[in-house]
Amino acid sequence: MDQLVKAISPETKIRFATAEVTMAAKALEARHLAGPTGAMALAEGLVATALLSLDVTGEEEALMLRVNAAGPLGGMMVEAMGNGGLRGFTNKKILNELDTLDEISTDTAWGASGSVQILTSVPGKILNQASLNVNPPHMTYVLARYFNHSMQVPTACEIWARADAGGLIAARGLLAQRMEDSDQEAFVRVLEAFEDGAVRKQLSETADPVAFGDVFGLPDLEAREIRDLAFQCRCTKERTLAVLKTLSRDELNALIVRNESQNVTCHMCGDSYVASTDDMRAILDQMA
Repeated sequence: MDQLVKAISPETKIRFATAEVTMAAKALEARHLAGPTGAMALAEGLVATALLSLDVTGEEEALMLRVNAAGPLGGMMVEAMGNGGLRGFTNKKILNELDTLDEISTDTAWGASGSVQILTSVPGKILNQASLNVNPPHMTYVLARYFNHSMQVPTACEIWARADAGGLIAARGLLAQRMEDSDQEAFVRVLEAFEDGAVRKQLSETADPVAFGDVFGLPDLEAREIRDLAFQCRCTKERTLAVLKTLSRDELNALIVRNESQNVTCHMCGDSYVASTDDMRAILDQMA
């Protein structure tokens, strides 16, 4: 099961969070007909966004991560909801020159440079937003840059994802944060576990935070809060067809005269909705 888990070491006051997004990422991989590189990049983005949303609480509150990347992937948009819903897409779904390699990696797909926007909102209102330049725009670096520089919270993080020619296999991540009352010496030991690869190795097996107790030398590490995660899109026919409002009256009238219905696809989940001539007449009436 996909989950976002908050954990803590009561003795050292170091805060942890883990995210498992494998099932949601596979669902989106299938919906977008993504190749293995695009699927792996989207999975990394889902892990990052889930971890970024660890303090999102309201069910209608959402955190959106937008990435513009210099590499062939082009970019990505991913959203995590306070109710555990995840959705998103990459600009490019198929990367033929990368999808056929023996070892699937997203390094080249992301490229050497990128810009990132992180936006938290509720319907009709933006609560917080940040813009970052991250070079290269790997999701682990995005997390580190946001928490350490934008939020001023000392944070170590790691994202692990694996794919092969058949598609995504798994995707998980973990972050550790030193709070104001945390044990600084213990946090240094935690940082060393990130740096020597022990965290990445453990993530290849599980996202259960309690399993990292031995890795960090923190036998008291315990889960405190669990949020179930799953693919979920907020699109509706009404919201999706709103894109037709960007057409001019003349363009809409031409479609109506030719009696041409239109298929409109939600970029976030891949669902398509049919706009009939009656739907287009209704939009024209709203534009009057």
